[in-house]
Parts: sequence; structure tokens; C-alpha cells
Amino acid sequence: MEMTSDNNNPFVQALAVSTVMAVFMIGVALGIMDMISAESNRLPLPFPILLLIFAVIFITGSVFFEQRGADHMGSLIGGTVVAFSATFASASFFGGVMYALNGGITAIGIGQIISALAICMIVSMVIVKLLQHKLKEHYI
Repeated sequence: MEMTSDNNNPFVQALAVSTVMAVFMIGVALGIMDMISAESNRLPLPFPILLLIFAVIFITGSVFFEQRGADHMGSLIGGTVVAFSATFASASFFGGVMYALNGGITAIGIGQIISALAICMIVSMVIVKLLQHKLKEHYI
């Protein structure tokens, strides 16, 4: 019996994309919960790593916006906003993973996590379809 992977199956692609996005959303939510809790007074990632993430995304974001016609100041501001958002999301996600591994899921309840996963999968599918529609309209 030969098992092959069919990467062109739209059902598998949609399920995989929505599941990965949903897990990321839940990780970010758990990380934010951990950050605002009274017991948490630490950074989820070492500061040099956070600074490196910010720097790489700032540079690529600035170049991205400049290539799309933004002036120098606009590309720097756009790169800063994207870098701050991505760094915050990364730190929140890794904080959420640490929170989950340290017993956060049992504290919240597995039923609520499964419900959140289902809701996030639906929301991520809506986001993907809206982005596909917008990009198809813009680039075709």
C-alpha cells in the first residue's frame, strides 16, 4: 500500500491552512492572557531575540512598502508598524505555548480550548477567502 500526499486537494489545503491559523490565534490569545496575568513578569522570549525579530521584519517591511511606491518616511513608518505587530504576535504566541505547556490548558479547560479552536478555524477560513477575493480582484 503506497501513501501519497496530494497537495492539490482543496479540502486538505483549506483544512490545513485554517487549522494552522487557528492554532496560531489560540497561541496568541493564551500568550496575551499570560502577559496580563499577575504572576507573569517575564518576557516570553529573550530580549535579543525579540530585537532581532523586530529588526528583520522592520527591514523587510520597509523595503516592501518602498517597492510598492511609498516614500522614504512612509516606508519606515509602515515597516515599524508591521515589525511591531509581528514581534508582538510572535512574543504572544511563544508566551502562549509556554503557558499551555505549564498547565494553562487544564486551568482554562479542554472544552473551552476545543471551542476556541473551532471558532478560530471558522474565522481563519473567512479571512483566507476574503483575502483570496481581494487579491484576485487586485492582481487580475
